[in-house]
Amino acid sequence: MRSHPSSHARVRALVAVAAVASLAAVPVLVAPAAFAVEPPAIVSEIEAAVVGLEPTSAGAAIVINEVNSDPGDWIELTNIGSDAVDLSGWLLADNARLTDATHLQSIAAGTTLQPGGFLKLDYTAAGLGKGDEANLYLPDATTLVDTTTWPAGTHATSWGRCADGTGDFQATTPTPGAANVCGTTPPPPAPALDPNWDDIEINEIASLNDDDPGNPGFGDAVELVNTGTHDVTIEGWYQTDSGAATGASPLTLADLTTWDGDSLEPAGSWIIPAGGYVAFSSKKGLSGEGDAVKIYGPGADAATRQLVDEQAYGDGDAGVSDTYDSDARAFAACPDASDEFWRVTENSFGQDNTSSCATKSRRLDTPVVLNEVSNVGGKAELLNTGSGSVDISGWELRDAQDAVVHTIPAGTVLAAGAFYVADDIAGLDSADALTIRRAEDGASVIAHTWYEDGIASYSRCDLFGTVSYVETPTATWGAANACPGLSTETWPGAATVSVVDAVDAFTDLDANDEGDVSGAAFDPADPSILWVVMNKGRLFKMHAVNGVYESFPEWVGGIPLRFADGGGELDSEGVTIAPDGAVYITSERDNGRAKDTSSNKIARFDVSAVTATTTELVATREWDVNEFVTTGTNLGLEGITYVPDAFLVASGFEVDGTAYAASDYVTPGLFVTAVEATGALHFFSLAAGAAPVEVKVESSGFPWSMDVAYDADRGALWALCDDGCGGVYNLLDVVDGDFEVAHSYARPAGMPNLNNEGMAVAPASTCADGFQEVVWADDGDTDGHSLRAGTLPCPSTDEPGGPGEPTPTPTPTQGPSTSGPASDGQLTDATRGSVDAPATAAAGQTVTLFVGTQYAGDTVSVWLHSTPISLGTHVVSAAGTVTVTLPAGVAPGEHRLVVLDADGNVIGWTEVTVTGPLAATGADGAGLAATAGLAAALIGAGVLAVVLRRRRAHA
Repeated sequence: MRSHPSSHARVRALVAVAAVASLAAVPVLVAPAAFAVEPPAIVSEIEAAVVGLEPTSAGAAIVINEVNSDPGDWIELTNIGSDAVDLSGWLLADNARLTDATHLQSIAAGTTLQPGGFLKLDYTAAGLGKGDEANLYLPDATTLVDTTTWPAGTHATSWGRCADGTGDFQATTPTPGAANVCGTTPPPPAPALDPNWDDIEINEIASLNDDDPGNPGFGDAVELVNTGTHDVTIEGWYQTDSGAATGASPLTLADLTTWDGDSLEPAGSWIIPAGGYVAFSSKKGLSGEGDAVKIYGPGADAATRQLVDEQAYGDGDAGVSDTYDSDARAFAACPDASDEFWRVTENSFGQDNTSSCATKSRRLDTPVVLNEVSNVGGKAELLNTGSGSVDISGWELRDAQDAVVHTIPAGTVLAAGAFYVADDIAGLDSADALTIRRAEDGASVIAHTWYEDGIASYSRCDLFGTVSYVETPTATWGAANACPGLSTETWPGAATVSVVDAVDAFTDLDANDEGDVSGAAFDPADPSILWVVMNKGRLFKMHAVNGVYESFPEWVGGIPLRFADGGGELDSEGVTIAPDGAVYITSERDNGRAKDTSSNKIARFDVSAVTATTTELVATREWDVNEFVTTGTNLGLEGITYVPDAFLVASGFEVDGTAYAASDYVTPGLFVTAVEATGALHFFSLAAGAAPVEVKVESSGFPWSMDVAYDADRGALWALCDDGCGGVYNLLDVVDGDFEVAHSYARPAGMPNLNNEGMAVAPASTCADGFQEVVWADDGDTDGHSLRAGTLPCPSTDEPGGPGEPTPTPTPTQGPSTSGPASDGQLTDATRGSVDAPATAAAGQTVTLFVGTQYAGDTVSVWLHSTPISLGTHVVSAAGTVTVTLPAGVAPGEHRLVVLDADGNVIGWTEVTVTGPLAATGADGAGLAATAGLAAALIGAGVLAVVLRRRRAHA
């Protein structure tokens, strides 16, 4: 159960009218009145005498009589008056009280409570936690009728009045919908522990969620088996995960299922017959990365309950894991009812484990890893990452269909750091997997699963601290992988950023003390409007007032977002505005109804008629794209942007190698979405009343991506990675039909490494003093602020370079060279040194030279030859690099970059081919480091050097 913040947490006035859930699934709209400091009046008959208020007759008659927060969440009311009371529209809340409309729950219309009657109401708006509150309000959403708080650190199991309706609250025995058990009447005794309890064993466990393939129909499944010859009752038994016995929860008869010969169906009895089975969903969530199940007998408290059985499992043994690709679907006793457990790829809940045990295996625990694989080249490479030799004789490589595609010859011993290349693999498909299996004991591990052809191979790489497999354009069989990375350039705008929202402008709207702002976009029809979206399903329409973004009056507090069926709560991540004026929002799950289930959707909202009385926005259309985005529950769709056909056609964008044609799709453009788990950019055509069409998948240049934004002024896409990548921003141009990273910019020097998940670039029409605004959305709400702003230099239309050339970027003043130039006679092979740079660069481009880490902190001068041109003096960075800008008027052709020390001695030099002027991308900047030597040097110095692309097209 979920616990909530203190009841004395900051009270925020709610100006917008809130939509609340009905107990009978009947939507009821209420309008909570705002209050700033004073709490609402308490009008129950009991509290009225304390605070000196006159209660209403209805309010005096209805009181909270009993509350339960574990294992169920319910609130019981009783009528102590002499007349029936209509409870239609009355409201229940937890300790959020009136501060969060999503925690308010309306009692269904037509609900009447008779004198002396009891009414048990399931509280589903939010979970009741330890030390929580139950509150009852009149339909005006202002008047507090009754309230109770149970002790901190404890659940209400149960918490009731003694005597009914008038007495004080105390711990009681649960009696939902009936009179409380009070006074000296002892609670009913716990059922006796069955004398044959020791015959009950845990027989199978699955940590799969209810939306994971291969589950038995519910998540976190547990199976018990009766190994004895007598029937055993498990009435009153408890279960928990790896936690303490005090955290165990009682099993209910409704939890239990049995196999009827065709499927698992509700059990009709507490009894497990001799040789029989029962399955249920764990009372505590089970981790895929390793956990345990514990079963206890009956007892009034944890100390008196008998531990019946317990079984632990390791990472990925019982289902999917976040740390590696596990094919396990359960952890099962093999043979059935034994104490020996195996990971199995098929489960058999409610039945004998014989069939599932046929798929048993152990996880292969070895330092030998799959280092590179190519289904196109028919090769795979293993690497021993350990410190000792490993005998891999007879090991097998198997595909996704479990067919052996390669067997390692006898006598093969892999030394530490050594490679083994299997170059005779046939039959691997574009979508396939490779498993490493040790023949002698069957231990195996899925090394890598892929869903499309790699460019040349899939290579195991450490990207931003995370080891994963990425497509690489060059295979390096028997040698270190050519892993991708980023050579970042200085942010082309101002180094400083400023906070542009009020403190706590978004905090507490979802009761978790974080703003959770994930997306932002300027309105192309009116760029003074900034649309902002929060994870917990709220949309804000904002504008700048004295340098701070504030909500328009009708939008204060944000407007809740609902799915097209009128229910749920969008886990809203990205926002964009299409030519129809509607707002399109990405959602990766339904926070209101199925928070643990992946559900990637794009929803359209009509915002043209919002007024101060608008309580919520219901999607006018939505497109389910979950089949195209295979990720974990909270790793799906993030950003979204709209790209018009005119740009796609003019840029030379291609689909399946053919020029993009606007006539191929009924929509006037495509929506591009960024996916967190993969970093992929999915291009969709979203037509009204039609299924989504995935047109193409491109790479953002990141292993994961949080936002994507179309920049019409630069004719490019921005892709954003969050603090996991250090806050890097890729600018992608269309090259040979595909989007490729043209520039990778480090975050502005004045901005900390924040959890920025949204980026909005104001159009060039808003430029002032040569700069345009950029707004970032910080999902972490750092220091109580979610929005920060910086600048980009505006693209110019009247510079000498021609229309669209970028305005020159202000650069730090470089002092004149105090040494050099060197003579041509000094530039020999013997004086090349360690200097390296891109093999090609455009005139006017900023490039990064690797000088050598041994020169870090030294002042050097850089010259461009043949006719020597000084590129200034520079201080070598800790990474051994300096950054220089080539003159815009330098002649195309072969040149040399020469680095001299403070005394004029040659440190080193390298060739560079200068091409024509830099294309219009919004700022000068270094290209990708292209030479293998530079890549190796920069990677060795801690600077990543190559950006790769990933493409997948769909007909």
